[in-house]
Amino acid sequence: MKLEYLADGAPECPLIRLYDFAAAEAARFVAAVAGLASGSVEPVETHRLPFVQSIGGCQLTLVRRPWDQAVVQTGMSAFECGFTADTWCDVAGLIEPFARGADGFQGLAGSPGEAVVLFSASGAW
Repeated sequence: MKLEYLADGAPECPLIRLYDFAAAEAARFVAAVAGLASGSVEPVETHRLPFVQSIGGCQLTLVRRPWDQAVVQTGMSAFECGFTADTWCDVAGLIEPFARGADGFQGLAGSPGEAVVLFSASGAW
């Protein structure tokens, strides 16, 4: 799985995309997000997960919050995405089909955040 920040180049930018993954990697990512939703794991430093390759130094930290903050930029290529437990549970549900081999893409976070988070099997949207 690759993690990359695209500042521009498409109308959807800026965006952070997680892409180029196998079903097993998507399943591991679902487990990480589900752990965040349940409170058993926090934070999830996506860029440090053993199956994630950061492109260009992109860092994405997922955190549980009492409110839905979406994505905030914390450094040049560093971002934090914070949601409530219920929203993280919904996000896990959005990713789950990819763990069964689904193709395509899914937006995981958007407005009013500072970047969109895209989960895409091929990298396209």
